[in-house]
Amino acid sequence: MVSGKITCKRHLSNLKEIENFLTNSNIPFEIDSSNERIFYLNDGKLELRYVDTENFKMDYTKRFGIKGIYHNYFIDITKENRKKNIRTIWIKDWEIEESKTVKDVNGEEIPNYRRKWYVLQSYIKAATGNIDYRFYGRDCEVRKIPKNEIRPFLEMNCFYGYRSANTNLGLYLKKDKNGVEKGTLLMIYTFGYPFFSKGLYDVEVIRVGTKLFCQVIGGASKLLKNFLVNYPILTFNKRDVNVNKIVFIVDADHNDGRSLETLGFKFVSHKGAGFMNVDITTGEVFHRKPMQHKLIMEKMSKGEVYSVANAGSIIYMIERDEYLNNMVKK
Repeated sequence: MVSGKITCKRHLSNLKEIENFLTNSNIPFEIDSSNERIFYLNDGKLELRYVDTENFKMDYTKRFGIKGIYHNYFIDITKENRKKNIRTIWIKDWEIEESKTVKDVNGEEIPNYRRKWYVLQSYIKAATGNIDYRFYGRDCEVRKIPKNEIRPFLEMNCFYGYRSANTNLGLYLKKDKNGVEKGTLLMIYTFGYPFFSKGLYDVEVIRVGTKLFCQVIGGASKLLKNFLVNYPILTFNKRDVNVNKIVFIVDADHNDGRSLETLGFKFVSHKGAGFMNVDITTGEVFHRKPMQHKLIMEKMSKGEVYSVANAGSIIYMIERDEYLNNMVKK
């Protein structure tokens, strides 16, 4: 455990923002008596763990003389908590602070939009039963999402923002409810080519997202069923692919994926080797950049860049044939 009292104003402000959010949302919580970075919710069954990343650098003592934590620090805590039926949500400093200008579906610009922090708030509200707007799958109809809608929805409501996909399916509200207008897009599942699956799977669930602070009970099941029943073949680069094995890669920093098991997905693995880089001279947070690897290593040797690991990826898989056979049996 990284110890030591936080004194940096920036991180104290972030911790206060988390605390204020929980208080204003009427979510009961306790702060760990020996580590103010840890918040206990749901009677200890949910942990929020704030990460002041400069104190959680990956250890590069041998190569650059950078002292830090071992690579599997986050994944080990997440796995140990999972064994105890505790969900862990890591909140890294940049995830609270990062903002950008986004455009809504009407093309109107929204400056300083803090998507990651807003999505994390939505996750926490859903996990603690404090969601603002609750709907049911029967309240919605499944439609293909037009191109002009999918990007703004993802940029505003999905933690990692927009990524192109082959097939974009959404749940649209059938009639006005809870102050939300008929025809509003509430939830999405997108499907595409599994670039990083090494040929093990036919299709990947690319993005899943729900409109902020909303919950659609039975929505995931409705979207998944629609895809599995109606899309036996997808075309990637003019090549037809028979859809059977579908992979869902869960971001273990923020989700544990156990709800997927109720949909018919099967757990495959939980592994971790990922990390992000932080450039302290520019404030940029970025993935690997192979074309700039030498420059990044030089900046790291000067203490201008450091790396922060994550809690890994949890892999789930569902087979279309098995799913359809089970539907017939029922």
